[in-house]
Amino acid sequence: MVPEDIPEDVVGREKEIYRQQALDMGKPENVAEKIVEGKMNKFYKESCLMNQLYIRDTNLTISDVINEMIAKTGEKITINRFARFQIGES
Repeated sequence: MVPEDIPEDVVGREKEIYRQQALDMGKPENVAEKIVEGKMNKFYKESCLMNQLYIRDTNLTISDVINEMIAKTGEKITINRFARFQIGES
């Protein structure tokens, strides 16, 4: 998943939440927009598979690892599907 795959209503809702948080802290509108932009970048990094950190080397993203493997093998690599596991739920 890439940022463009996230539905617009979800993105709009997140932006509005972050904007309201910044305004509630007493930040001016122009500063609030910068805060929203930074928080949205963090949201994308956590929510989009290609932007997430690779668990074995946290200096790389999943996208970086795929590009390295493409360079090594010379083959086109795509992610068609993935599964998410969460530990600790009953």
